[in-house]
Amino acid sequence: MVIKSLTITEEAYNALKSVKYGDESFSDVVLRLSKEKIGAAARFAGALKMSESETKQWKEKVRKRREEMNIEFVQRSKNMRERL
Repeated sequence: MVIKSLTITEEAYNALKSVKYGDESFSDVVLRLSKEKIGAAARFAGALKMSESETKQWKEKVRKRREEMNIEFVQRSKNMRERL
């Protein structure tokens, strides 16, 4: 088995740690999360019929919402750490 070292922020480490099950390795966590994400997207592949311009607009809305959600997540994480 080839082993690779990754450098991640403490925030990213804590996020992975928070979704880790018992004796599950961090490699297992990354694989599980990536499979869940890919599986969820694959279920809906081809479900929507949109023009190219509609697709671009939709992708931009999704990108903006993801940014908003990331900001919200960081703020909630900070608030939780402050309470502890």
